[in-house]
Amino acid sequence: MTLTASTAADPYGVVAAHWDHLHVGPRSAALVSFFADLAPPGGHALEIGPGTGRMTLAVAERAAGVHCLEPSPGMRAVLMTKLAGRPDLRHRVTVLAGAAPDFPLDRRFDYVYLAAVLQDVPPQARRPLFAGLAGHLAPGGVLAMDMVTDEDVPDHPEREVRSAHQGECRYTLSSAVRPLGPDLAGVRRVYRTYHRDTLVATETVDCDYHLHRPADVLADLRAAGLTAAGGSAVAGEATPLDDKGTLIARL
Repeated sequence: MTLTASTAADPYGVVAAHWDHLHVGPRSAALVSFFADLAPPGGHALEIGPGTGRMTLAVAERAAGVHCLEPSPGMRAVLMTKLAGRPDLRHRVTVLAGAAPDFPLDRRFDYVYLAAVLQDVPPQARRPLFAGLAGHLAPGGVLAMDMVTDEDVPDHPEREVRSAHQGECRYTLSSAVRPLGPDLAGVRRVYRTYHRDTLVATETVDCDYHLHRPADVLADLRAAGLTAAGGSAVAGEATPLDDKGTLIARL
């Protein structure tokens, strides 16, 4: 029997438990280090869209405190479960329901970061987002992000991209991408669960994938009073994270 889940209310909820199995690729450790290394020791950080908390825990090991804004209840549940197993970090991490740019926290942070978030941000929402982030940065504070790229809009039929085993179950992630515009693609992700080689569950998530071009991002950063300070998206030479489109800015 195959069960197909509805994802309208929380598109990440039904797959949150599989996220770390199926969305952690060979370059993930380098990306985690990129964001964690920028956290000022003893400073305070704000993370937009922490998901299951892969970056969160690494940043919290350096920072005095991390505030997380995550709209998905399913993702928040996984992050809270991870924190329950880290009593050394629990007092440092505050997990809140919410999404940018409407998040008045009435405080400023030394470090603000977005990991794998820009893909969900339409271009017209980028400038208000950066303005909101700048309003929560302390003077001289650092903003970091990835997914700033000049790559072509992807286009490919459904194919399996990753699989993982746990106990007697095998989990797979397949994706299909079709162009919808010069900076927009439609992505379908299909998560399948097999028990002893029998397909027992299928979850499908459809979403838009927005591509953010370096020149446009830099212009919107400047409009928010932010200045680019590094990252592979603005570097003049190849870096280990070129394919991730990392960018660092300062207030």
